[in-house]
Amino acid sequence: LVVVRPNYATNIETPKAIGCAISYVDLDFDRGFAVDIERVKAELRPNTKLISVTCPHNPTGAMMTRADLDALVALAESRKCRLLVDETYRDLSYGERLPSAASLSPAAISVCSLSKAFGIPGIRIGWLVTRDPELQETFLAAKEQIGICGSVIDEAIARATLERRDAFLASLLPEMARRRDIVQAWIDGETQVDWVRPQGGVVGFPRLNVDAGFDLDKFYTRLLEQHGTYVGPGHWFEMPKRFFRLGFGWPTETELRGGLAAISAALRD
Repeated sequence: LVVVRPNYATNIETPKAIGCAISYVDLDFDRGFAVDIERVKAELRPNTKLISVTCPHNPTGAMMTRADLDALVALAESRKCRLLVDETYRDLSYGERLPSAASLSPAAISVCSLSKAFGIPGIRIGWLVTRDPELQETFLAAKEQIGICGSVIDEAIARATLERRDAFLASLLPEMARRRDIVQAWIDGETQVDWVRPQGGVVGFPRLNVDAGFDLDKFYTRLLEQHGTYVGPGHWFEMPKRFFRLGFGWPTETELRGGLAAISAALRD
């Protein structure tokens, strides 16, 4: 596999658990966490089976351009491998929403769910999309081994949600964009924190601008135990601890502002 990193933990730990050889393409804060297509190409081996990316990216909120998506599709086609795109946050794109990768080529696989953009992870419903008939049969066979059927109640909730999808997103997107602006305003005034402004999703991946001697473990402990605020340290994503994932979609506005103030306080305690 070739895996873009940082990445959602499952996209790294699952292939590790089944013994896959993984080549990593690390995203660079100073390049806006943009995918470097040439680096992806350089990491491909003759036996590479899959390229794994997320878009909008988790945990940075960065978005690929349409040109980059097309380039990855073309790369997968030319190397006779698959392109897996985790599109869980696709409906929460603040600018132009990219097409679903699976619609572009039989070599592409799209993964999505109702857990993030629609806020209902408890129903455990998502989907894989591929235009490859043989791969469809493989996925169906795998699903039969996992579960015969889903909950009828959960499926009814999912259907009702998707039937009002456009109306739901029309109110949700402006609210999430406003919350992103709250975080941006805090970062603009906080000299010890910087980020790449997310283009999609409800998480960002700020970087702490602290001295080498700053004790990051104590900072995260202090933030949680003394200030009641929890973020995802960078090592969750196999990144340096000076990075952390910050979510701005779930907390209330009051909680969000309080959490941001707590980070500033914990940096100076």
